[in-house]
Amino acid sequence: MKVKYRLMPILVGCFIFAGASSQTKNDSVYMLDEVVVKNIKKETSNITELPTSVSVMGASAIRKKNAQSLKEITMSIPNVYIPDYGAKLTSSTYIRGTGSRMNTPSIGLYVDNIPYLDKSAFDFDFYDIERIEVLRGSQGTLYGRNAIGGIVNIHTYSPLEYTGTNINISAANHEKYKAQISHYAKAGKNIGMSISANYNKDGGFLTNAYKDESADKLESFGGRIHLAYQKNNFKADYSLSYEDCKQNGFAYSLYDKATQTASPVSYNDANEYKRKLLTAGISLEYERRNFVVVSTSGLQYFSDLMNLDQDFTPKSIFTIMQGQHQRSVSEEIIIKSRNDGNSSSFNYQWLLGAFGFYQKMNTQGPVTFKRDGIQSIIQPVFDNLYDSGAMPFRMTVKDDEIVVGGDFETPVKSGAVFHQSTFNNILLKGLSFTAGLRLDYEQIKIDYFSSSKITIGVKMPGPAPEIIQEKSDTIDGKNSKKYIQLLPKVSLKYAFSPTENIYILTSKGYKSGGYNNQMFSDLMQTKMASRNPVTDIDAINEVISYKPEESWTFEIGGRGEPVKGILSGDFAVFLIRNTNQQIAQFAPNGLGRMMKNAGRSTSKGMEFSLRAKISQSIYFNAAYGYTNAKFDVYNDTVKVNGINQPVSYNSNFVPMVPRHTLMLALDFSKYITPDAQIHCNLQYYGYGKTYWTEANSASRGYYGTLNGKVTVAQNQYEFSIWSKNILNRKYYSFYFESMGNSFVQRAKQFQWGIDVNIRF
Repeated sequence: MKVKYRLMPILVGCFIFAGASSQTKNDSVYMLDEVVVKNIKKETSNITELPTSVSVMGASAIRKKNAQSLKEITMSIPNVYIPDYGAKLTSSTYIRGTGSRMNTPSIGLYVDNIPYLDKSAFDFDFYDIERIEVLRGSQGTLYGRNAIGGIVNIHTYSPLEYTGTNINISAANHEKYKAQISHYAKAGKNIGMSISANYNKDGGFLTNAYKDESADKLESFGGRIHLAYQKNNFKADYSLSYEDCKQNGFAYSLYDKATQTASPVSYNDANEYKRKLLTAGISLEYERRNFVVVSTSGLQYFSDLMNLDQDFTPKSIFTIMQGQHQRSVSEEIIIKSRNDGNSSSFNYQWLLGAFGFYQKMNTQGPVTFKRDGIQSIIQPVFDNLYDSGAMPFRMTVKDDEIVVGGDFETPVKSGAVFHQSTFNNILLKGLSFTAGLRLDYEQIKIDYFSSSKITIGVKMPGPAPEIIQEKSDTIDGKNSKKYIQLLPKVSLKYAFSPTENIYILTSKGYKSGGYNNQMFSDLMQTKMASRNPVTDIDAINEVISYKPEESWTFEIGGRGEPVKGILSGDFAVFLIRNTNQQIAQFAPNGLGRMMKNAGRSTSKGMEFSLRAKISQSIYFNAAYGYTNAKFDVYNDTVKVNGINQPVSYNSNFVPMVPRHTLMLALDFSKYITPDAQIHCNLQYYGYGKTYWTEANSASRGYYGTLNGKVTVAQNQYEFSIWSKNILNRKYYSFYFESMGNSFVQRAKQFQWGIDVNIRF
């Protein structure tokens, strides 16, 4: 499709806008300023007053950007990057050079103040979202573990503040369809209830050439119930949400580094992901004249299943099946001062809290070696032993399939107490000082069992017949680790006005350590093939475990409004020191993945955002981030011709971190009749050079995509035409290396669709 036809929906909308009536009213174009924050941990109700780097996106902005997931929301936030790995299983988030490809997340995600503890639950369908807050930089003092990169708070509509019925239907090319209905009602003055349902189907963009079927189709459905009660100084909220999804995913292509070209997606075994996600929470809030008490209880359950053709080719080498079952409960109690100015202690604001959770995760991950894999991976190990003289007889694998089973229990329990005090108007009006401290405790255990059986033909020298033997082995053990962290935070802020300030802060964050249960197939292969395998439990526990990552953030930032109501912006300059940075790698034999601590790294950079009112009908938003993240100390080993060789990655760039992020958005909004309005929105997203590996041997250059949406709204009706990746920019969203091969994930192509929204 030519570019001019892809631009047609947006051009038509702009043409209508250009010829529209000059009659205007107060427009509803959203700007990232003066947004009321209802998060229970904030010491202020105005986003512009927070002494930290924060962005907030309201419901209007979410609709205009046609954002339908966390990945698409964060495209507007500077120095935030969530690559598309090709499945809902993986939502690896990188903020200011800190991130995580596997295991524990580097950001905290909260939905209606309920924590999502595992990043396998991060990617869910967005609907009924009132606003999203993204806090960049370590938030360890108030949020604890795994908030080392930042926090994302998602808030849904309250039935006490919103009533009516909303119906949304969407259709797009590539067989994408979506339907959503929500109903909000009040049963009296003090009780509200809402119920929502959502269905999403996506035919996908890529085709598995081997099977001649979609390699990335998706189907999901879910719903949410929300109950709210408020009377006098007491408030209660209860929410229950559920989502069921299934998709073909991991549509990776073989990549030729010499020619920089990718082959078509082609694999013979299943690449799919299925997940059921249930989340429930209840929040109780009680206000007195000088303080507020809030209790938030959460419960989450998810069950998922991943089938993966690990070689991603038509060959039958080996497959992985991973099933996870997570159950978690959490409780947080906070007592804080009233922050509305009515309290006699308004110049001193304080917050005291306690938090605890218990998470039980059961993971089953059998790896199946098929005939091609046996011949190319396992049999050569036995051949080398005979050829080198290490073994006086030849061994031949007789199995057509070898299954390496794995069963892992990893319970986690955590508790914390924290306090934060803010002293306002110290020495002079507008100067405030904030200090906080958190004591965080965590215990993580692992109970592992891995087993395998192999049939081998043993042929002694001479005329003796071949002897068939069956060999089986297990790795069985337990381990436990405890982590105690003190997470301080100190900030100083001077407010020139309610919307203008400058601040300086320092804070500590940490990401918890854990265990690499995805590398047991690698350990089992080594054990069964070696004459002197590692069998000591302590040695195994040392190999499979990794340490917590810690960071110190130093930041200077501020906000200003040079022309009140016309021009505003914010900026931040940061320096982050990471210790024991966690880096994802493939296991030594290439069978499974593992997390490894990389030593020390430094991330430094800056970010700013700008909001401008060009006219009564035109608004312009921009956001830019720059990150320079490099390893200070990272010494490792790599296999060269089967022999481990030392290698240094000192001064190399940290992988998966774009050097630049850029967002440009232009909004047009105008009334064409007294009750009909047209909106035009264009967004440009750019990402700078990104290195994919610690060796910096593979990278992706700068790329940018253009999106747009035109909406005509009249009373309770809205009709929209939208486009994503209008210029059909071709790039790779993900790259990795496995068993000597390179693979890439192609990005989504041009897509356009229509939305119909009805409110009554």
